[in-house]
Amino acid sequence: MMQYLTDNFTSYANNYVSILVELYLLMDVVLLIVWIKPFVVNKRAVYASAAVYYSLWLICNHAGTSKAEDRILTVGFLVLTVLTAWLLDNRRNPVQKIFLFIVFRLISWLSIELFSEIGFWERDFVFRFDWYKYSVEATVIEFLIWNPLQYMLSLLLLLFVIRVLHKTYKYKRDELTWQELVLLLSPAWSLLLVKPIMSSYFLLWMDGIKNGSIKENIQANPYRVLFCIFAYVPIVSVIVFYQKLKEKQEDIFVKNSVKKQIADLSGHIEHIEKIYEEMRGIRHDLGNHLTVIERLAEAGDTKELVRYTKKFTESFEGLQPEIKTGNVVTDVILSEIAGQCEKAGILFESCFMYPQKLAIDPFDMSIVLSNALQNALDAARDVSGSSIRIKSVQREQVFIINVGNTIDHMAAVNDDNIPPSSKHESGHGYGLKNIRSIAVKYKGDIEIRQEESDGRLNFILNIMLVG
Repeated sequence: MMQYLTDNFTSYANNYVSILVELYLLMDVVLLIVWIKPFVVNKRAVYASAAVYYSLWLICNHAGTSKAEDRILTVGFLVLTVLTAWLLDNRRNPVQKIFLFIVFRLISWLSIELFSEIGFWERDFVFRFDWYKYSVEATVIEFLIWNPLQYMLSLLLLLFVIRVLHKTYKYKRDELTWQELVLLLSPAWSLLLVKPIMSSYFLLWMDGIKNGSIKENIQANPYRVLFCIFAYVPIVSVIVFYQKLKEKQEDIFVKNSVKKQIADLSGHIEHIEKIYEEMRGIRHDLGNHLTVIERLAEAGDTKELVRYTKKFTESFEGLQPEIKTGNVVTDVILSEIAGQCEKAGILFESCFMYPQKLAIDPFDMSIVLSNALQNALDAARDVSGSSIRIKSVQREQVFIINVGNTIDHMAAVNDDNIPPSSKHESGHGYGLKNIRSIAVKYKGDIEIRQEESDGRLNFILNIMLVG
């Protein structure tokens, strides 16, 4: 076998390397899937874009085009892959898709480039030994071992970097803006320029060896190795810096959300105080009303008596919230949401009753209901024929609230199963986090489901509280 390999080494080496390259590309695509999967809602987009990526690179590798044409094709392939992922992922977060594929191309290139540079050091090391320089068998064995090892190590490094970036990039489902893209890719612009420069350098050297103008192999250079290693640092550090900024924004937006909730609760309290003030006024005049009714009855003026009592009853009914839950604060909250739904043409149904004999603070309950119903109202506004339904169930010490509303598309969720906010500037979108924190306070949690029923998509929020 060894004799056959040594006699036909050139043709065998070419075929061997070709197979290794094909296997490397296949594993590179597998790692691409690992890389983009946590960022994508529709998993079909992951596999379809990976298939496009693999197919296009196979075409590029076998087309026999020049390096200049390869660079043009690379840009075109990148655009086509991004478009595939964007279209199949419900057309969401296109800027982030661009970032993901550019970063993957860079870290993939750096991984293989680093071990190519290390390969020069390995070559120079083994050339120090006479048994290698003067033994064809040793050359064949080294070739058969080092080449697959080089590809395997580069793939392992790529996987390690992907894991680091996954851990670093926390807000994976948040919308990325063009300004944020420029920030995140700031270390990549120089790499995008260095890559073709290094490729041109190697190509010139290889051409020189072929035409005889250069007699020596490409020299191992520690600076190129250090460049590949340190190139990872700015990519990771910029993402870390970006995520820290996002965390600070989260704190600011949560504070704004809390301020809004306090303002809303103050408005509810003012509404209740107004009702009580008007009721005190009616009670103060109750004696006069009863006197008028008594005199109308004595006079036998039935028509006027009916009119007067009807008006008197309406004045009481106007002070009562539309929805009765067993608690004045939640009465007001649900009644106000019902009024907003009526104006927006949204069907609102309530089967919510305030939990009796459970140690649940009305302030906490008001935050839960305000956030859940306001989020449902915001989501249902733009959907034709939408509806919002709320109901509650109490089983001994456990109280469960179910809120469902119509949506027009599946919402993305983060690793904590909570949709990212798309309304940072107003403080909305953080309501679910506030609801979860209150649920945890009462030894409960929230559950989010998105499902289709009767041809409509529904967002369902279950909140469990233990009183």
